[in-house]
Amino acid sequence: MTRRPDQGAVSSLAIGLGVLLLVVAGGAVELGAAVRVKHAAASAADLAALAGSRAVESGDDGCAAAEDVARRNGARVVSCRLDVAVATVTTEVRSPRWWGRAWTSRQTARAAPATYLEEP
Repeated sequence: MTRRPDQGAVSSLAIGLGVLLLVVAGGAVELGAAVRVKHAAASAADLAALAGSRAVESGDDGCAAAEDVARRNGARVVSCRLDVAVATVTTEVRSPRWWGRAWTSRQTARAAPATYLEEP
């Protein structure tokens, strides 16, 4: 029986295709983690800005309220600015380290009380 030189080529191709699929799946997981961190930072910023604006309206410390809400949503406040009752809050969320990389996202949100929309 004579051996053909291309025996085993399908096995090599299957292994290569399997490795390629693993790399693509890993990239998809990393992309998903980055998107999740961005959305978490954005929602924490929105909620913190709303809490800050509402706290100022009721006579409390708006930035302290914003920091509390951000912390409870897994974020930290990078900056907080209050212009009368308009709160501008920037939050940051950092993902756990995966494969030596951690994703970080900063998002800014602004909120004003509903009374700002009323005409005088």
